Amino acid sequence: MSEFMPLFASVISSFSRAGLNVVDRKQFRQDKVCPLIISYWNNLLPIILMLPIILFTPAIDDCFDDLLSLEVASLSILIQFVAYAFSYAFMVLRVTDVAVLSKSADLTVPLILVLLGFYSISYGVFLLLPIVFAIFIFSAGVDVVKKTYKPSIVLVLMLTTQGLFASFVGLDMSLGRGFWGLLSVAFSVLVWRFGFSCFLLLFKHKVSDIFIFPRHFISHAGFYLRGFLTVVTQVTFIFAITAKNLMVLWPILNSTGFLGAVFAYLFLGEKVRLRDFIFISFVFFITGVVVFSVSYEKI
Repeated sequence: MSEFMPLFASVISSFSRAGLNVVDRKQFRQDKVCPLIISYWNNLLPIILMLPIILFTPAIDDCFDDLLSLEVASLSILIQFVAYAFSYAFMVLRVTDVAVLSKSADLTVPLILVLLGFYSISYGVFLLLPIVFAIFIFSAGVDVVKKTYKPSIVLVLMLTTQGLFASFVGLDMSLGRGFWGLLSVAFSVLVWRFGFSCFLLLFKHKVSDIFIFPRHFISHAGFYLRGFLTVVTQVTFIFAITAKNLMVLWPILNSTGFLGAVFAYLFLGEKVRLRDFIFISFVFFITGVVVFSVSYEKI
């Protein structure tokens, strides 16, 4: 596969994920919204959309093995947990605030890799991590942070775990695979995400929730738009993590926050002040410096 494919995929993934953030923010800022119900229905349509492509292309040759793969199942469940973390964050935080907070994973992931001995870099660089958290506090406001610190902590932990998993397992899953093989992985991830969200829904709610469309939570337009964006995001994310040096592409994948803030202003009418763009730009810059420093100091 071309070395430019992961780069191109990461750019597309960032834009589509930003669109997802706007749709999710619109869904989850409603009163008494249930993330488990919404996640189940949001995971259903992408499978339906991708199924014909899988059945009538060479991707079907790898699909059975991928569906039984422990690595694919683990990645899928982790991605779904990240989705839940974003859901709860969007219930209480603006897209801009989530954008700033999520960038902290660009520091926590390389920090842990340095501590584990995979990279060599001065620990002083990671003093920038408290600066990122301070910017998040200034962006969201002290009162908001006090009310939302639990979902904020969960989001950072899940993003960090996802980054570490992708660093260790992402390349291994892609070895020797071409376009159709990676497409099979992307579809298998969607199937596992749907199955896991269905299990949690049945565990916490009633059986009828898997048959009755929640019109009070999701509009039909939002349902179809999110399904399409989910397919694009999931496929491009799988292609992106096949990069030989994922640390280089990780800032691009996490530029979603900046794009999401712009989209939230354009499509949701969220107030985005000049200082918000300054905060996001500064956080993006300092995390980018750290990631690239780690990339070129690999042991």
